[in-house]
Amino acid sequence: MSMNGNNGQGESPLQLRCAPIECVRIGFVGLGVRAKRAVHRMMHIEGCEVVALCDLVEENIEEAKAIIADYGTAAPAAFCDADGWKRLCEMPGIDLVYICTDWASHADIAVYAMQQGKHVATEVPAATTVADCWRLVDTAEATRRHCIMLENCCYDEFELCVLNMAQKGVFGEIIHAEGSYLHDLRERIATNDDGGRKWSNWQVEFMNRHNGNPYPTHGLGPIALAMNINSGDRMKSIVSVSTKRIEGNGDESLSGTMNSSVITTEKGHTILVQSCMTLPRPYSRAFLVSGTEGFAQKYPVPAFALAPDSDNALMGEECDKLLKQHRHPFVEMYKERGEELCGRRWIDYAMDCRLIHCLRNGLPLDMNVYDAALWSSLVELTEISANNGGMPVEIPDFTRGRWG
Repeated sequence: MSMNGNNGQGESPLQLRCAPIECVRIGFVGLGVRAKRAVHRMMHIEGCEVVALCDLVEENIEEAKAIIADYGTAAPAAFCDADGWKRLCEMPGIDLVYICTDWASHADIAVYAMQQGKHVATEVPAATTVADCWRLVDTAEATRRHCIMLENCCYDEFELCVLNMAQKGVFGEIIHAEGSYLHDLRERIATNDDGGRKWSNWQVEFMNRHNGNPYPTHGLGPIALAMNINSGDRMKSIVSVSTKRIEGNGDESLSGTMNSSVITTEKGHTILVQSCMTLPRPYSRAFLVSGTEGFAQKYPVPAFALAPDSDNALMGEECDKLLKQHRHPFVEMYKERGEELCGRRWIDYAMDCRLIHCLRNGLPLDMNVYDAALWSSLVELTEISANNGGMPVEIPDFTRGRWG
């Protein structure tokens, strides 16, 4: 049961299969808030064990150890120094390295882990430069190791429903889609009152040094899957523009900017991707698909419109009825238990369950290294285009022509 958009019509050469792993032994690199939540989730997933921890802050390691101890499992190995992540990757008793460090370090750790024979799961984005995206692809191909980017928004209920409908042909040919990350994070990131950060404020540092879209994958990932990107179509070029910066106050403040990018695909379809984390506006990931037979949007109000009665928007109860009719199997499998454990963050539980299930059964992962590289490449490509007045920029084909 895959999220891949080829509807099971023959196995894509991109669908890597590896030997099944009876019990997936996991090493965590980076133990901030998201990682500790992931450690907790793994305690409730059958067929996995957390065997190693690494962080530069000893308190983070102790907090993660306490989570594991509460469930009576064996104490993990621990590393708390600058090169600890390398020694963790070199451990013979690890199958999967789960990376939750700062954005700029994801690629280095992932590449080294795969070179040591480990599968990799990394937080978003998987890399921040096109060169590092290619390093991920080259290493995954050379080592035949899985490298998945942990894009949890691909597992949200509405997005999965739309994916299911798209694979059934309900929308016809999807001509245009929109995906964004519009979230007023100024106070949360700058002060970190809610995040519990014990290390440097690297998000602020990164976003104040770079133009473009620093965080494209939450919006892009789900629509890329619905549009069969890397499995029937490919992103060909991008045009990106950013507003002027609105400077904040204080050393830890964010410069306000809005980035808008339009992607053209090989088949002539378009994707609008936007990013803004520094201006006051309601949260939205946009998530809109428009096809020859139908339309769906998630924000600001969930709605569908289907031919031939496309003037009649299906909202409220009618929308809920359609969501129930096309409910994705993953929602049936993971939502109820995920909500018990994680509340609204049940999509993280679904994502981890699917990862462990695929590794244990020798299945292709729901998302692969080509997805991770392509979606992450927009971090640099949007900046190149925006810095050059919206100049069109070619998007690399990380599949080397195998997308079709």
